[in-house]
Amino acid sequence: MSVTSLYEAADLYDLVHLGPWKGEVEFYLRQARRWGSRALELACGTGRLTVPLAAHGLAITGLDLSPAMLARAQARAAAAGAAVRLVQGDMRDFDLGERFDLIFIPINSLCHLLTRSDVEACFRCVRAHLAPPGRFIIDVFNPSLAILGRDPSRWYEVGEYTDAQGGRVRLTEQNRYDPAAQVNHIVWRFEADDGRRREHRLTMRQFFPQELDALLAYNGFALEAKYGQYGEGEFHSGSNQQLIVARAA
Repeated sequence: MSVTSLYEAADLYDLVHLGPWKGEVEFYLRQARRWGSRALELACGTGRLTVPLAAHGLAITGLDLSPAMLARAQARAAAAGAAVRLVQGDMRDFDLGERFDLIFIPINSLCHLLTRSDVEACFRCVRAHLAPPGRFIIDVFNPSLAILGRDPSRWYEVGEYTDAQGGRVRLTEQNRYDPAAQVNHIVWRFEADDGRRREHRLTMRQFFPQELDALLAYNGFALEAKYGQYGEGEFHSGSNQQLIVARAA
């Protein structure tokens, strides 16, 4: 069985990431009320967050590298009657010719930038597109040592999902962490109840809390707030996510 990138399989991506997480839309709407409604979402994928935000009145542009993802995002926007601008592009190197009040990289998408040079290239583009006094928001997980230390030969349960035809799909994962590169190599295995099986890989950089703060500071951003969840509760060592709000310094 061949193992391909999950981002070449937009249907499976949507199976797991069907819509916004609890409190996610409300968090970004609060930020838009504070800083302005012209928004740019980097790595917008299939529009799971882009479209609901547009439906709430944000003037939002979504940028993604994958044409397949953008096609599903366009279909989702049309079905919802939401006005969104979708652009195919690389978040490490883009020029949209305008500035935004709010630029955000949601739900671990920054983790797909595997090297420091990739991250810094992205941050340069963000600074060039951020209108004062706009804000830059990053949402990544707080690395779990329990997950990173897993046995790389074992498969671990993730969950069960319902596909578009109403069938059940079981998802398991296997991961191998490279501590020198701080990269987790993951394979997701989707097994349908009719016996079909598909495997897709994800490669995700791990950003430890102090490291991410430093990367922002070194690249011209000042940390304004760091939350541990969408309700804006304080970040602490047990938080599952790092939700950062930064401004251009």
